[in-house]
Amino acid sequence: MEVLARLGVETVVTSPGSRSTPLTIAAVQNPKLEALPILDERSAGFFALGLAKRTHKPVALVCTSGSAVVNYYPAVLEASMSGTPLLVLTADRPAELRDCSSGQSIDQLKIFSHSVRAFHEMALPEARPAVLAYLRQTLVHAVHQTRHANPGPVHLNFPFRDPLCPDAMGPPIIEASALEREATVSICAGQSGGMRGDLDAVAVEGLVNHQQGVIVVGAVNPRDGDESFADALAMLSHKLGWPVLSDALNPLRGHWGENQALIGHYDMFLRNHEIAQACVPTAILQIGQLPTSRVLRTWLAELDAVSFLLSERPINTDPLHRVATPLYTEVHVLAEAIAHQTPHPTWIQTWVDQEQRAIATLDAKFAAMDALFEGKVAWLLSRHVPIRTPIFIANSMSVRYAEYFWCAGNRACPIYCNRGANGIDGTLGTALGLAHRANPAVLLTGDLAFLHDSNALLAAEQLQGSLTVVLVNNQGGGIFEHLPVAALQDCFESYFATPQTVRLDRLCEAYGVQYQRVQDWHSLIAAIRLLPTSGVRVIEVPTDRKADQLQLREWCTDA
Repeated sequence: MEVLARLGVETVVTSPGSRSTPLTIAAVQNPKLEALPILDERSAGFFALGLAKRTHKPVALVCTSGSAVVNYYPAVLEASMSGTPLLVLTADRPAELRDCSSGQSIDQLKIFSHSVRAFHEMALPEARPAVLAYLRQTLVHAVHQTRHANPGPVHLNFPFRDPLCPDAMGPPIIEASALEREATVSICAGQSGGMRGDLDAVAVEGLVNHQQGVIVVGAVNPRDGDESFADALAMLSHKLGWPVLSDALNPLRGHWGENQALIGHYDMFLRNHEIAQACVPTAILQIGQLPTSRVLRTWLAELDAVSFLLSERPINTDPLHRVATPLYTEVHVLAEAIAHQTPHPTWIQTWVDQEQRAIATLDAKFAAMDALFEGKVAWLLSRHVPIRTPIFIANSMSVRYAEYFWCAGNRACPIYCNRGANGIDGTLGTALGLAHRANPAVLLTGDLAFLHDSNALLAAEQLQGSLTVVLVNNQGGGIFEHLPVAALQDCFESYFATPQTVRLDRLCEAYGVQYQRVQDWHSLIAAIRLLPTSGVRVIEVPTDRKADQLQLREWCTDA
């Protein structure tokens, strides 16, 4: 634990268990580390994930042997696919207690398969200089692998023999003088380096050889900071003369002033065939993942345009399987590498005009809307939450409404979402971790995503900070209303929409969580304009699932 602290690890999230006693006690007793106990390993994993997403620093997880380890798997998967640094430290039985029906023993070797950047089966602990040197160097490499080139989770499996509890009266097995040798390891972990290699000159030349291109930006969590990312995108857009089609899941809509060619309502106007034809590009620069919009993805798949895929990590970001050239670097590296091009005289303006029309239409409709419509919740959040509020957005319809209706502006609110595996599991736990030791944060979620992870409310006691949960309750899975399966009336409600009748006020009361139900937009605006400084608060916004689906369909048809 001392070595991890010197490598830059600040927080260790533990779950109770006997076999992990040595790791837990060592974390608790180290004054350089914040040790947080969270009962449920699944919630613990997502809490650590949320904290690591915000800080870009590896968070350590400690659990006992057996099925406890498996409960980390959903968070490990999301960390792997989203490039989030986690250090998973699992305790285990020693070799002589494996495969012999010993209690709380399963096969933990490479249990996370290819979902971790590396796995190490650790040696049994011995208080010998050679073994301590081995431990130190293994930790140095493990932390490095969580952060550099292709960040993600690393799994270290620690077998322990009895006795597990340290002898409080005995002398320390490591003298302070020996620990001084670890001081140099902190140098290795000072910066989290991305892929900054040389750009392919031929690829860059092919990129700048187009006047009518588009930059498409999906979910991105930049390690160099939101403002730097927005500045680099503005420079890139200006030099190329291309508009930027931006999902809500990156910093760009929160830093609108840096890029006047920012397009956020593409899903609305690209549904119009004539407009879509007028906006056909000859080149596409995709940065990070593709946005959520099915309309945009379908439009891109049908284009006869050359594509370039820019990513900080060496991964394939093209589910459309286009003929595409990968560029593994950071946005500012590419922006600085290219010269100013001669822009097409009307290309950007064509996009900006459509964007402004869409904004005017949506703003007018929302301003006149009194009925509680779940899409308006995202619109209001983007306009009224305090500046620099961290926001976590649940998957399913929450993330889609954010993409459709989140307003561009200069509120500089960092936005996060679990778009690696795109699941609803761990929504609340991740948001709690995100809010830990941060500015008062907000979670936008539907009722099923919240209830799927309601066990994470147990972790609310560990939160040092504030989380406001804006819970859109349409009593079921609203996303299925927009899918063909909605036509199967005989089984749709029970097996897909899965309506629920949970009394959210009583659930919150059981966990000691503040609760408020709003019945009008004025009450919601008042609730989100001023966020509490500590604790968890749930704001329920009741809506009608069927009416919401019809309202969205009507707007899309009008577009």
